Amino acid sequence: MEDALDKRAHDTLQKTLSPGATSSSAISPFCRPPHQNTSTFRDIGRGSCGSIFEIPGTSYAIKKGANTTAIWNDYNLTNLAYNSTLYSTGLLSYEFANRRVPRVPRARYFNTADSEWWSQPKNVSSFPQEDQVKGAIFHLDRILPVVKGARQALTRMFFAKDDHTQRDVLSNVENRDCLVRIYFGDNCPATMSYDSSQTLRNFPLYLDQAKMLGLNISAYAEEMAMGLAVLHWQAQIDSQDTEFVLGTSTTTASCNYYPNHKSTAPPTSTSDDFTQRETQLWMLDFDKCTEIDFDTCSSEEVVQKYFVAVTGNDPYFPHPGKDVDLWRTFRDVYLRASRIIIKARRLRKPIHRLPLDLIQRWEDWGNMDVQIQDDDPFDRGSEDEEDEEDDEDNDEDEDEDEEDD
Repeated sequence: MEDALDKRAHDTLQKTLSPGATSSSAISPFCRPPHQNTSTFRDIGRGSCGSIFEIPGTSYAIKKGANTTAIWNDYNLTNLAYNSTLYSTGLLSYEFANRRVPRVPRARYFNTADSEWWSQPKNVSSFPQEDQVKGAIFHLDRILPVVKGARQALTRMFFAKDDHTQRDVLSNVENRDCLVRIYFGDNCPATMSYDSSQTLRNFPLYLDQAKMLGLNISAYAEEMAMGLAVLHWQAQIDSQDTEFVLGTSTTTASCNYYPNHKSTAPPTSTSDDFTQRETQLWMLDFDKCTEIDFDTCSSEEVVQKYFVAVTGNDPYFPHPGKDVDLWRTFRDVYLRASRIIIKARRLRKPIHRLPLDLIQRWEDWGNMDVQIQDDDPFDRGSEDEEDEEDDEDNDEDEDEDEEDD
């Protein structure tokens, strides 16, 4: 019975977390159509920059934070990344016909704590009681969570299998807001199944776990490489602390168009269909990113800023020294996509070599990082202790031999 449940969960995740997978999902009480809207913005995530609140019944959310400068930077660089992906999607579609540039949520309607938006009582009261303090906000496209079947399967595969833990995880309302961070730069450090204190929000899916599920890791590594190339050479931002997550969407990046709209009656409604969802890779959180001016920064400065950002982030990107084949896949696509973007933008010649300079520095760091991990001082200490014990045993044997003589 247990094996059958595990097999079912495995197959569900392999299907629902595959690139471009479409799934049907029951309408969540938090995703009702607009005419069934509730009056309260619901907290769906909190981070160092701000909190995200769902606007029920819509495909939108609100990001709110106390640091106006950080929220304003996030608003602007999110849209810079959004515009860059729109431009680059067509540019890269021929070279990478079966891959897609990761999506970026579009930011809309920025308001400071002093704006008229806060003077409307309904806007204030729509926030949860503890979040009604005024702050900087902007509306943005909401990244919908993975479908219910995927959340249930994640719980089955990676949490303790006792009924109490399984029930607690699945009944926790916050766990419905499940985005999956793909950590292709490391294997899971946990040696035991998660307990109910671990959340499904921003769930970390490590490389060994993705392999175990049979996901197309090469496809996601290629799309991640395309996204990073767009951020670096089209948007010109360093990607510091930017996240790469799996989520779902009810819509595509392009707007709806009905070719036969003159000859057929319109649909009853064109509202988003929350029951039909597509799994996609998304890039988000640009509040800590910095724009890079190619005219004022030297080549060395550009490479260094990008290098610090990619190696200082969570382990989203493949590691140069841990899975060599996956790294080569990522490396190849990053360089090809970068070359296409730089050529299309007609950037000056010295910039053309910078993607390779970055990759080579990244690889040097990766090799050194692996050596450091292999030379773990704790492992060395335990080996030294064993050597000392062996020496002591040898000394005792020599003493006994002398006494016998």
